[in-house]
Amino acid sequence: MVKKKTPALSRGCLFAWISVGICALLIVGLFSVIIARPATAAQGADVLRAIIGDEAVSKLEMVVFQVQDTVKQWKYDLGWATPAAPWQASDPISPRPLPTVISSAPSSTPDLAGKAPTPASKESVPAAITPAQLTWMPAPAIPFGKLSGEGIWTPYIQDARGQTVSYRTFLQPDPTRPYVIVGVVAFEVSQTRLHYVLGSVEPFAPDNPKRSGEMSAADKTPGVLLAMFNGGFKARHGHFGAMADGVIALPPRDGFGTLVIYKDGTLKMGEWGTEITDSPDMVAWRQNGPFVIHQGQISPKISENSPLDWGYTVDDVSPTWRSGIGLSADGKTLYYLCGSSLSMEMLASSMQAAGISDGLQLDINTYWVHFVAVRANGNKLGLDALFPDMMNENIDRYLQPYTRDFFYVTGINH
Repeated sequence: MVKKKTPALSRGCLFAWISVGICALLIVGLFSVIIARPATAAQGADVLRAIIGDEAVSKLEMVVFQVQDTVKQWKYDLGWATPAAPWQASDPISPRPLPTVISSAPSSTPDLAGKAPTPASKESVPAAITPAQLTWMPAPAIPFGKLSGEGIWTPYIQDARGQTVSYRTFLQPDPTRPYVIVGVVAFEVSQTRLHYVLGSVEPFAPDNPKRSGEMSAADKTPGVLLAMFNGGFKARHGHFGAMADGVIALPPRDGFGTLVIYKDGTLKMGEWGTEITDSPDMVAWRQNGPFVIHQGQISPKISENSPLDWGYTVDDVSPTWRSGIGLSADGKTLYYLCGSSLSMEMLASSMQAAGISDGLQLDINTYWVHFVAVRANGNKLGLDALFPDMMNENIDRYLQPYTRDFFYVTGINH
């Protein structure tokens, strides 16, 4: 009996179906892990990148994120879920009036027209105001949606004196995805200090000196440490410049948006090589692609969706967790913002609505986007995630030596 040969076409079809099945299992598995264990999913994605490459993993992730986003859309379309505020917003806050005192004796005040001084009355006159007494508020945020409390700045973080040095609000920027909520945190620059830490591994360069990946022990104390949040991309996803405490992990790239921390605590954002040039007064700087928004204008690169700009975004929908950092035009307010199912367009719109003049995207995807407020709990640190449902896994990651870069904020009065 002559044994029949399997046609080459049939073998090809079988191979194709097996490949489709494997991909489907990978998608379902990754989808399940992302929901249940974001940290495991993030580590698994790194392993896959080493095997099949960044672009392939990015495409796989985007399929998973789009499936996840579609499921959310169905739930809202069917009425199984409704948009909800992530926290209870207080009533709108107005700056409190400056304190006054009653003068006990007449005094002289200068005449603005250059005339002879005239006696001051015994009416209430402003007392001497120290910088700590001045009331600071972020610029008004512009709401997009209909959720109660959207755009209202609520006191969020207090320093050792009990002074509010950070407010938060939320925005609902995407009319096609009403469930997309962006959390925005604003810090008073003059009453806080931003710090940047290079991870023990990332941003990676083969000739870098050994790094601890740990914040200063003196800053890791109640009443001093106020907040911690994620840094930017791994080195392989753009090779954007990074430096901290004199150690250059990656050299700066001309023309890219750069956040700089100076010795006196001043923060500045600008394009390296033109608006920002190297200085011995710099203690840290970080790049992470081009500006998302610069001098109040959204970058035209947003609509291009270049993988090299935005972390291997391969689809204009890009429904994933994204984070960003920015400054107000006067440099007095530092912003951090993040949200799920965000496209680059919606991240940019949120920055503009929050009051950011210059802003960069930071890290993306579920596990890597992470913000924690730090409370003094006696002689211990109490940690409060901005979005507890997604950020409680390894909530203390930045209190330990960490492989990835990150930022943290301290008070100046303690």
